[in-house]
Amino acid sequence: MSNLRASLLRILLAVGFSFALWAFVSFSQNPEATVTFPAVPLEAVGLAQGLVIVDATGMPTQSLPPVDITLSTDQRQLTQLRPVDVRAVADLSGRGPGEHNVPVNVQPTRSNLSFSVPEGGVEPSALTIRLEAVSTKLVPISLELRGNLPFSFERGEPTISFGGQPISAMEVEGPQSRVNRVVSAMTMANIEQLRATYLAPLTLTPVDGGGQPVEGLSVSPATVTVEIPINPVVGLKLVPVEPEIVGLPAPGFEVTGVSVEPPLIALAGSSGPLDAVDVLTTAPINLAGARQSIVRSVAIIFPDGTSPREGEPDAVRVTVQIAALALPFQVTLPAPVILTGLGGGLQFGVTPQVVTTTLTGTSAALVGLGQAQLRATVDVSGLGPGTYDLPVSVALPPGVSLVGDPQRVQVTLRLPPAPTATPVAPTPTGSPAPTGSPGPTDTPERPTETVEPPASTPTAPPEPPTPTPEPTATP
Repeated sequence: MSNLRASLLRILLAVGFSFALWAFVSFSQNPEATVTFPAVPLEAVGLAQGLVIVDATGMPTQSLPPVDITLSTDQRQLTQLRPVDVRAVADLSGRGPGEHNVPVNVQPTRSNLSFSVPEGGVEPSALTIRLEAVSTKLVPISLELRGNLPFSFERGEPTISFGGQPISAMEVEGPQSRVNRVVSAMTMANIEQLRATYLAPLTLTPVDGGGQPVEGLSVSPATVTVEIPINPVVGLKLVPVEPEIVGLPAPGFEVTGVSVEPPLIALAGSSGPLDAVDVLTTAPINLAGARQSIVRSVAIIFPDGTSPREGEPDAVRVTVQIAALALPFQVTLPAPVILTGLGGGLQFGVTPQVVTTTLTGTSAALVGLGQAQLRATVDVSGLGPGTYDLPVSVALPPGVSLVGDPQRVQVTLRLPPAPTATPVAPTPTGSPAPTGSPGPTDTPERPTETVEPPASTPTAPPEPPTPTPEPTATP
């Protein structure tokens, strides 16, 4: 028994020494090494039917952000290892709608690979993934028409079909949050100035309540056929009447206005001729040498293929207003300055006494200006002595106006000078004082500034003066 145990012990020791020797030789000749593969695509597996991966806005997405993978393997396998030999997987098995924190697993793509993932060897090691249920919805098809048809064309009721069969609704499919926003499938047809039936395949776009497209959805059918009948019709057209004026008024006269009664005529006809008519003309009205307004009834000229609607006139009443030319003018004239409202007893001075005025008006008003005297007045009512800067007012006939601001003059008002007493020389003794008109012997008036009177004063007559006795000074 003891021999058997000894034999077993020897066998175990031999196996242990052999494995240790193998490991030593293997690791010394083929050591461990690491390799990093950046931006390895991340795959989602195990997604349940009826679910879809969406981003933060609810848009469906099939791509997940890549990850960086670091692997550990022996040196011999490292030389043969490539990025396609490994894959990063996010397992969504058993996960329902909502947000999930899903770990990232690394798997080999070949069965003969042997490697390990060290701690922190996957970056990021987990990822937040949002799942949403797939929903379908049947929504009505809405057709928008743009543009206008030519006059005398009309459109019929549009028809929408798919595969030759009428259709009024379509199906949208996608994330439930986006499907719930859809209210209709919109398409648009442009019929601007069309003269034939519109027929075209149009794409359908899911839209929300505000008419904005909802993306991230599939639609069935994606396109439909839209047909809009457009046919010509015999109809009416309201057309303005423009009289034909020939000739010129007499010299010095001009046309100031033209009126037509009635101004519009309802024209009947087929689509082609009616489309070509924009305005109706009349028989010519000759104004040669006219000096006054003209009122005439003139016939309307109707193009071929058209006629006035029943009850409409075939002639119009035309009034051509003619008046004499009113030529504008501008002239500069002098005007004397006159004061009004001057207080009693006041004296005045005006600078300048004549002002120059620039006037504008019509030629007819110029005639009236020549017949009237141009005066410039300054109102000094209520003003006392002093110097004033006052505006000038110019009286003008109708049709004439002053150019620019009224001129101003300087007016000085003052009181009259007070009367001064004139001294009279005394009469000599024994000689009576003369009366009546002064004669050669009269004593002249002395100015107030003179202290001593003069001895004699010559008289004005041409005869030799007669000496006048000297007056006796009064003490």
